[in-house]
Amino acid sequence: MDSRSRPRNCGRRSWGRRALKAVADKRRRYGKSRARRRRGVLLLLAAALAGVAALFALPFVLGAPETVRKTVYPLRYEETIRQASRENGLEPAFVAGVIYTESRFRPDAESHQTAYGLMQMLPETAEFVQQRSGIRGDYREPRTNIRLGAWYLGYLDERYRGDERLMLAAYNSGEGRVDGWISEEGFDIAKDIPFKETRDYVENSLEAREVYGDLYGEDLRRDPGWSIPFTNIYDETRRFGDS
Repeated sequence: MDSRSRPRNCGRRSWGRRALKAVADKRRRYGKSRARRRRGVLLLLAAALAGVAALFALPFVLGAPETVRKTVYPLRYEETIRQASRENGLEPAFVAGVIYTESRFRPDAESHQTAYGLMQMLPETAEFVQQRSGIRGDYREPRTNIRLGAWYLGYLDERYRGDERLMLAAYNSGEGRVDGWISEEGFDIAKDIPFKETRDYVENSLEAREVYGDLYGEDLRRDPGWSIPFTNIYDETRRFGDS
């Protein structure tokens, strides 16, 4: 069409549409930018609170908004946690608390002692559990790591007759040390653990269990609707490390 034959307001309408689109685009960009800034602030706050929790105590973060608390205390692989806990007679929040204390839910976490994964399995512990349980797979793979760690906790649960402090102390320090401690007359697991690292580990794991039960109780209790073929074998005649 010849430009001379166009309606005079055609250019104005086109300009108006472009102007409206530009305004809408600007609002959209502003909204995304504000959302990114808000997420950034929450992440920084979460990181700061995580540092406070690590240095001092969990009560400092318990009053924070739920979004922040769930950033500080993340939950992943919950289906595997639920199933592994159920198969080994454990509370899912307890297992989640151990994972948090061990690795902060980082699947690639590795210690200077070569403990690896979410539940910080040592190679020799993983081998022991795999021999006893029949669980196969690479112990460094997250779901296998959880299954192995939960089986070992179940083994310690039976060995120490449900005493969670003894279980956790043995998970952190080893059964041999714990057996030596409890053989001493008058030993009180709540106050007589000789290693500060193990004392802190026990308390932090129990506190984290409470947090995970509060934040994710319903998710952790829900029946996953599928099963993993576990065998939880506890043999009094053969203890970890025996030949």
